[in-house]
Amino acid sequence: MISVTGMDSAFEGSQYKQYPGSSYATYVDFDVYKKGAYFDSGQIKYITDFKWGQTYTSTYVDRGVFEELFIAPKAVNETSGEVSIYVRTVPFITFIWGGLFLMLAGIAVLGLIDYSVDGKATTSVAKIKGKRNKGSERPKGGKK
Repeated sequence: MISVTGMDSAFEGSQYKQYPGSSYATYVDFDVYKKGAYFDSGQIKYITDFKWGQTYTSTYVDRGVFEELFIAPKAVNETSGEVSIYVRTVPFITFIWGGLFLMLAGIAVLGLIDYSVDGKATTSVAKIKGKRNKGSERPKGGKK
């Protein structure tokens, strides 16, 4: 559960056209509750950039062993003081990252095994000793 504890807005950056700043940022403070008990506090930001004509947000992320919690603002209404917040819990994402690191470790181990003790690469193609019997060759396209 998320409980919004405060919301504050301010212009940021240098003056741009008729605005006192190049962007307008709204800071949203909140508390996170897990299973009814207080867990953490955080802050997310909703930014309207006048210079580039776009909006973007900052995201709160809490990484745990069994889940990751993502919190981001979707929309802010300054006149009413309302904020729409996107909350998502992703289970077992840490295991995916762990699998990636195990795979990279396996690649490194295979690379080390591929090289001999003296540092030279092992050759997978063995040279064949002997002579080739040239008498059994026939010219291509010729008569049999």
